[in-house]
Amino acid sequence: MKADNVSMQGGGYYNENSNLQGQAIDKSLELLRPSGHQGLSIILADYGSSEGKNSVQLFSQYLKTLPSVTSATLVFNDTPSNDFSSLTLTIHQNWDTLSLGGSISINTLLSPRSYFEQVLPDGFVDAGFNFTALHWLRNMPDASSTSSSLSAAAHEDFVTFLSARHKEIRQHGTMTICIPSDGEISVLPTFRCFEASLRNLYDKYQVDPTIARRLPMYFRTLDEILTSIAAVDTNWSLKSRHNLPLMHTSWSPEVIEASSEEARMAGRKRYTDAVAGFALAACSQVFIDGLKPQGYQGESSEDEVIRLKERFMTDLTFAFKEEFPCTHCTDKVGFTYTLLQLERL
Repeated sequence: MKADNVSMQGGGYYNENSNLQGQAIDKSLELLRPSGHQGLSIILADYGSSEGKNSVQLFSQYLKTLPSVTSATLVFNDTPSNDFSSLTLTIHQNWDTLSLGGSISINTLLSPRSYFEQVLPDGFVDAGFNFTALHWLRNMPDASSTSSSLSAAAHEDFVTFLSARHKEIRQHGTMTICIPSDGEISVLPTFRCFEASLRNLYDKYQVDPTIARRLPMYFRTLDEILTSIAAVDTNWSLKSRHNLPLMHTSWSPEVIEASSEEARMAGRKRYTDAVAGFALAACSQVFIDGLKPQGYQGESSEDEVIRLKERFMTDLTFAFKEEFPCTHCTDKVGFTYTLLQLERL
């Protein structure tokens, strides 16, 4: 599997389990400098839209800050394997929200290509956005990958991304990036939980548990981020930077301390269920690709493969929810974001 064609789980599942990513958008827009855009029309692009719930939130909130705008073109970009049927349904169901109750005339475009390539015409975009996406690497790590090789790959990916956006975004346009980074609040506990869960399921499905250590993600340090931006400083100017640590929205103090054992257990169950949905919405495709249907009890027909994947996901979800409250329910699951606003030179 080529990692830059990884997509989030479709069928509405990612929309339902991406509240943390939505919170990052809310917090980021509160921190960003007001746009200096004065025209009647604007073109916005979200690079990494998935099923679109958070893109709708992003575009609608951003447009509210632009009183002069009467028409907007909104670009929804994701990898070709993304669930574009679900994305188009989300757009259709939220047309009134996107158009600010009909006060703005909107046109929507879909861009089904990896954002590590140029995906839009030169000088097309006024403002681009990338939320909770650039921690995904272009290439899948293997057993020989080291921290230094992953750091180098992440640097190359970041520079490639910014170089492609430099072609698409007009001069003095903006690129806003909210990137999960190295920090105390992270998703690493979910990786360890996935590995333990896959070990428990290995006899049944033969999915390598160590794949949970090689998920195609890298959480850059601030120094690594700034080094990548410095490499393209003739193309981009860093206008603002913020640190944004966010626990998963389902966490509450009751997870650790509560007035009763019943309340504590209820808090832990809410946290476990939400974290399971959040983690599986992002990572399930990687684990499903680890299945080898042709070697599993002779199953080879398309219907049998589909049923095998469904059984695997049901069992993995159950195993995760069994493991997490025993070993990780007091861990700080979430993202430590670095929020960047860049101006295209």
